[in-house]
Amino acid sequence: MARTTDVKVTARPAPRAARAAASRRMPAVVERVVTYLREVATELRRVDWPTRTELVRMSVVVLVVLLLLAVYLGAFDYLFTVIVKRWLLPPGGP
Repeated sequence: MARTTDVKVTARPAPRAARAAASRRMPAVVERVVTYLREVATELRRVDWPTRTELVRMSVVVLVVLLLLAVYLGAFDYLFTVIVKRWLLPPGGP
């Protein structure tokens, strides 16, 4: 989550020169996987991770919203069950 007040500006490193196809030491698939994992590690170093208090606050908000949604959906499920049993099913039915 980026903060508008704490913007980090870093210079990007110069791109590496492409390797010649004849000088490959690994198969192409393995080389692509290694390159991908290096890029992932580079991006993870750039992430602005939340502090512990921010993480706890965001987690509490998520749990409260989930609890409210569960109560809301449960109440409507119960209401519709009662309506169907009382008015739509014949008397003496299941």
